[in-house]
Amino acid sequence: MPKNTDIAAILGKGLVGAIPFVGPLAAEIVGAIIPNQRIDRIESLLKLLESKIAEDEKSKVEEKIVTPESVDLIEDGFLQAARALSEERKDYIASLLKNSLTNDRLEYIENKRLLSILGQLNDLEIIILKSYTLHHGEPDSEEFFKIHQDSLQPPDAFLGSTQEDLDKHVLHQTHKTHLASLGLLRPGFKRTKKGELPEFDDKTGMIKANGYSISPLGRLLLRSIDQINE
Repeated sequence: MPKNTDIAAILGKGLVGAIPFVGPLAAEIVGAIIPNQRIDRIESLLKLLESKIAEDEKSKVEEKIVTPESVDLIEDGFLQAARALSEERKDYIASLLKNSLTNDRLEYIENKRLLSILGQLNDLEIIILKSYTLHHGEPDSEEFFKIHQDSLQPPDAFLGSTQEDLDKHVLHQTHKTHLASLGLLRPGFKRTKKGELPEFDDKTGMIKANGYSISPLGRLLLRSIDQINE
């Protein structure tokens, strides 16, 4: 089996030819952090990153990519990409890295936090989060809801539901509570009359949410991965 340094060298040679701009810049960052069998995912990530960098942004990227902060962020991106099982996930990571290298709006600490949050979400949770930015009736929104209908509309849970439907309903709720726990969704609560106690969720022991709305942090995360344009 090749040594880690050999793996980095092999990858570096491939990147130089296949990814002419980002490849040579990123090859030295790979180092010994990526297992051999996952290198193809890193190359896929870098090809996506290359495709997202505009010609007039390359000088900025070339200057910024070698800073310690960018190297650290890219290493984190490599580690996440090595575990990525979908093209969508690699595209999210590539977009966040591209924005961190081309935008001056957010600093290193903010970008690192956003990448960390992204790493805690599964692909379905990102779809659910994005759904809170869309409105029924708009053409693009209707297309999105149609494509992801099964993911966004799990079976209802009621007396007589099958165990399979109950399980799907419960799991879907955990995605929303996870998004809320990370501050990406904000739960809404039903107002109670004076003297009445709020309704509690039997599963969590917390006050039962009456619905959710996307938070400013949720919108920021989606912007950082190019999933909304505001």
